[in-house]
Amino acid sequence: MASSIGALLTPWRLTWYPRLLLAALAVALVFLFCTGEGARIATGRLGGDFPEFYGAGRIVASGQLSHLYDEKTQRDAQRDLIPALKPGEDSGFVPFAYPPQMALLYALLAKAPYRAAFALQTAFSAACLLLAASLLCRVSPPASRHVLALFAAMVFFYPVFRALLGGQNTPLTILLVTVAATSGMRGRDWLAGVALGLLLYKPQFGLTLLGVSALGGRWRVLLGGLGTAGITCAANTLLFGPGWPQQWLGYARWVIGTSMAMESEKAISCLGVFRNLALKTHLPIAWIGYALALAAAVVVALLWLRWARAGAGNGGCAKETAMALPFVGLAAAGTILIAPHAYYYDAGLLWLAFPALAHGDLPRRDLLLATFWAAGFIQPLAGLLGFSPLFLLAVAVFCCLVFLARAALAAAAKEPAALLENAQKAD
Repeated sequence: MASSIGALLTPWRLTWYPRLLLAALAVALVFLFCTGEGARIATGRLGGDFPEFYGAGRIVASGQLSHLYDEKTQRDAQRDLIPALKPGEDSGFVPFAYPPQMALLYALLAKAPYRAAFALQTAFSAACLLLAASLLCRVSPPASRHVLALFAAMVFFYPVFRALLGGQNTPLTILLVTVAATSGMRGRDWLAGVALGLLLYKPQFGLTLLGVSALGGRWRVLLGGLGTAGITCAANTLLFGPGWPQQWLGYARWVIGTSMAMESEKAISCLGVFRNLALKTHLPIAWIGYALALAAAVVVALLWLRWARAGAGNGGCAKETAMALPFVGLAAAGTILIAPHAYYYDAGLLWLAFPALAHGDLPRRDLLLATFWAAGFIQPLAGLLGFSPLFLLAVAVFCCLVFLARAALAAAAKEPAALLENAQKAD
């Protein structure tokens, strides 16, 4: 079966099928943008959660910076963007709970009409995915000549596809983590740190990955990230006032608590899944999520510490080897499981595991990769199952990466001289 899958992926098919699929998607998007009016389309609203970001941009563009985290202000900013279910009913709103620097970015888009802004957001997200695919192909020899094929696979991976059409920022998250990972592998630690500092717009991801970098002895990555965070915080304080951290954190806590009650089946982190199951079953099982998150954190920490002590994690010696790949993927998959808040579209970070899985010595590798990709399409069953099945996908990918990381450490132990020589060359 695995060999038959490999036989199907001929160079011609890997060249032309992605082009046809992407062209069809582009035509569909053009049709979508040309139908309906404003945020309204035949099937509901255009852009899914994009009103959240567009509305925040409106608030900043109108000079109401001090009211960014006011519920009424956000509701008013989105009033014409979210169609009411019935005439006369309140249309509702999508709360914006990101740090204020994100609202500054969307203030530029808010100057354009909603449809044009969403088209620009979609184009930017696609560009992020294309650049991420290009960077991943550079560290994955099996895919080095098939950037467009990997890009198409990323776009049509269900969680990423939904994020793309829903106006979410998952593609930007994927790009920042990819830049951090590939820069770190090439010894460009400061650039990796800047990328992770920018990723702090999702602090549950940025802080975790900065911590992992510190465990790996990548102090320049940590300093670069903290420096970027410091500059961002200073700019936020200058523009939004010294009280913005309290306003943001208080509002974010309210949003997370409310969304967990309303959208709990989207959660894919250990904490989110088991809090959801505890609410549904009325059983005291939330502690299992904490235990699993702690176990995942310990596994990631121990393996990264062993990698650093082996000399492979210090100074980018993986530049000429595949040794770094399992640890990069492990950090990304582990971040999803450890985070206190992660939704199914954040499973797009599992693409950081692709180079390790494609390069690693796994049984029936082609079949495994195809299965992981196809598993994204079971997310619509979340309502029936009572939890997101992509949690199981994240766990499966995490376990594969633990296996590959342990194998890489075993190989490092057999060739210390070669590793030392590579490290000296990288320095």
